Amino acid sequence: MKQDKNITEYSFKGYSFPLWGLGSFWILEVIFWASTTWLFTNSFSVQMRQMKIINGVETLNIVRNTGLMLQILVCVLIGAIVFYATIWLLLKNNELKKQTIFLVLLVFGSGIFGVYLIDFFNFKTTNLPLPSPIAFGIITFYFTISVAYSITKLLYLNHQRQQQLIIDKTKTELTLLRNQLQPHFLFNALNNLLSMVNPNDNPNLVNSFERLSQLLRYVIEETQSEKVNIKKEISFLENYIELQKLRFNENEIIVNLKVEGYFNQKIEPGLYITFVENAFKYGTEPEQSAVIDIFFDLTKENKINFEIKNKIMMPYLTGNKTGIASTKKRLELIYPNKHKLIIKENESDFVVTLNIEV
Repeated sequence: MKQDKNITEYSFKGYSFPLWGLGSFWILEVIFWASTTWLFTNSFSVQMRQMKIINGVETLNIVRNTGLMLQILVCVLIGAIVFYATIWLLLKNNELKKQTIFLVLLVFGSGIFGVYLIDFFNFKTTNLPLPSPIAFGIITFYFTISVAYSITKLLYLNHQRQQQLIIDKTKTELTLLRNQLQPHFLFNALNNLLSMVNPNDNPNLVNSFERLSQLLRYVIEETQSEKVNIKKEISFLENYIELQKLRFNENEIIVNLKVEGYFNQKIEPGLYITFVENAFKYGTEPEQSAVIDIFFDLTKENKINFEIKNKIMMPYLTGNKTGIASTKKRLELIYPNKHKLIIKENESDFVVTLNIEV
């Protein structure tokens, strides 16, 4: 037996048989059967009504027939069998099929036929048999309630399944987007190192490998987490910037990384690397001076404001904006209605502003 907060399911030969639940739900189920049984027996077991006048006071005396009550209880029992059999057939596959509908109609027909046989063989001998329309009406009532309940439950289950598919799809897309960071960044970093290797000993080589080691550790380990501390993300950017600066002559590239405030906000890993990477890719050029301004505003505990600005030294080609498109997609998935990304581009400057509520 499987049980959650609201629903109870009894397994029978591999199938789940949903009832109305435990807790307060089983009470509702008992109330349903008790109230409907009482209603039918109280309404249809009346044999006669007698009006008596005693001391000038009119008194209504209702005489009930035990045989009628027994017949009604048998109809309710058959209705219960039809009720649960219908629910089991409709919900066992969590979908409506022609074969299932046929079996449900067969169950209903069997219930009607059973009432007819009992009425014919057992109760025709009584002085007051239960009218056939009433017997059939009791079975039809329970059958209708079971069908309505089953269809409602199926619609609910289908809605849950659709929501789960959306969640699974979102997680898959997010995983793919995160994985794009690893090969893309490794390829660029290795190219940068290869460009500075020469037959002579390079004093910056050891430092380069140290920076690369820290970057790889972050990419491989931290990006597997759902959220990382903003300090780690900024440290990651600092290592990347120092590694990139090795490609240029001293003081050729000036990167102003400013952090205001320092809360321990948690952030999706790797959101800012694309913008920094683009700043180096399109805002720098060998043997030319360039300035990249990066600013983090961490003065508010539940917000992270980021801005990066650089001169445009190379045109931003449409085909090279895959990283930005991926970042936009990640922001939509992880921070829906909680982020604001503004990208401004004119003839000389490229400015990205990203504000996130964390």
